[in-house]
Amino acid sequence: MHPRNQAFSYIEMLLVMLIMLIMIHMMSYHLFDAKKADIDEVNQELLAVINYYQTLAVSTGQSITLTFLPGQKDILIKSTQLGINTRYRIRNGYIYSGNSSTVTFKGELANKGATITYFVNNQRFQLIIQLVRGRVRIESQ
Repeated sequence: MHPRNQAFSYIEMLLVMLIMLIMIHMMSYHLFDAKKADIDEVNQELLAVINYYQTLAVSTGQSITLTFLPGQKDILIKSTQLGINTRYRIRNGYIYSGNSSTVTFKGELANKGATITYFVNNQRFQLIIQLVRGRVRIESQ
């Protein structure tokens, strides 16, 4: 007696390939949008910088002032008590306008609320700093 051949037949192989092609076709392909990722990174970095200095103001009990200069790429950050005199540059963007160009964090509070309009890669955003507890958020326009 001859042992039975245990290999796949041609039709079985075609069926397996057909199932694999259907599965591949059903998976959605999402192309990576580098421009959107860059904008998201810039916004998250800006929030992180503001939150860092706000937290530093809370932990030290000293005031830290952020100055937003319309038409510029830089945010000036100063605290005479802590010896801070630096700038943060918005990558691929600039500050357009604001109803309050200077915000001071002291403790948990901001001295005043502010709405700063800025652009990143020609997309408009608003940085909103709330007076109560100095909450900060970014909204897309």
